[in-house]
Amino acid sequence: MNPPPPKSARRWGNVVVIFIFLAVLWLPIMDNLTGMDVTRPPGENRLPARWPQLAQWNFSSVQNYLVGTEAYLNDHFGFRKRLIRWGQQWRQRWYRDESGFKVVTGQHGWIFSGELQMIEHYLGMAKFSTAQLQAWQKLLEKRRDWLAVRGMKFLFIIAPDKHSIYSEDLPDWLQAAAPAHRETKLDQFLQFMREHSTVEILDLRPALLAAKTSGPLYLQNDTHWNYLGGFVAGQEVIKTLQKQFPELPPLRSEDFLWTRTNSTGGDLARQAGREMTETNFYTFQPVGNLVAPNVQISSNIFSTWGPHNVGAISESPAPLTVSAVFFHDSFGAAWQMFFGYNFKRIVYINEKREFNTKLIEANHPQIVVVEMLERFFNTLVPEELMAKDALP
Repeated sequence: MNPPPPKSARRWGNVVVIFIFLAVLWLPIMDNLTGMDVTRPPGENRLPARWPQLAQWNFSSVQNYLVGTEAYLNDHFGFRKRLIRWGQQWRQRWYRDESGFKVVTGQHGWIFSGELQMIEHYLGMAKFSTAQLQAWQKLLEKRRDWLAVRGMKFLFIIAPDKHSIYSEDLPDWLQAAAPAHRETKLDQFLQFMREHSTVEILDLRPALLAAKTSGPLYLQNDTHWNYLGGFVAGQEVIKTLQKQFPELPPLRSEDFLWTRTNSTGGDLARQAGREMTETNFYTFQPVGNLVAPNVQISSNIFSTWGPHNVGAISESPAPLTVSAVFFHDSFGAAWQMFFGYNFKRIVYINEKREFNTKLIEANHPQIVVVEMLERFFNTLVPEELMAKDALP
């Protein structure tokens, strides 16, 4: 039996343990005071809580103040960013658990969004009911008809999810689970509308699949297409609109000098807590005699769905004639770089659900376009959009 350590050694050991314990307790406070944690903030898709204001000295106000203080401290305690990163990375490396940040790790460095039932929609397990398809038909026809009475054209565009274009880079297990002749909600909807409606709908999948050989069209570490993908999709929009507006000038990829370069970040990489180099990023410069449009963020154009969705206005000094209003999500933001070469004037609203009749009537465009990402289209409720539109 080994003899116990001397009392002095035990005493010093206890002192060290107490010191470490106190240091760990004080580290969050030290970070709050000095900003020691320089970790990039995690992608939480929300703003951190602000320090609350005590409006009045009564029970309800004090209670709200205390609740707000707790929320603030929860969002700002020291080393929170580093702890969240470690938690995400450990769950993935040790347990292959990606549910916390809903990112699907694919092949060849690609990552995909797993949100909004991505797997069920990719496999064709989730379906629209007949009532849901009829509700989408009714919504789009009401918008088209309202515009037609006022001499305007309507185009509804569904931007494909990244996995719809780069399914070969999904993980093997997900590709193996996909039925040979699967039908997605988008396939189901397009077939239904071809049989029951004349609303013009643009499916961008064929154009993007055909253009994949020209270069990568989506970012590896991000949900979105890159500028080249946005350009390809945008020119497919112009090709579709030229059927009714032949004066719309098309663009060619040769009208720009494209440079593929490395970048950092990506919304999916941030959600996964990873630091990854993006290799599918493009920069571009117009060449030749293209007349650049003037695009300005507008602080007095808002969506009826929320004041955070600010608009923009593009005006071209070139002798163009066609004007448009674009309601779009973040995928449509890339089009602001290109459509100004096609249109005389465009009003953009960054809200896929929007159909702001007052804004449309104030600008009286020839064309109104609504762009919506596939996974949002899969999960939005058209009855809610109809109620907000309030069309007759």
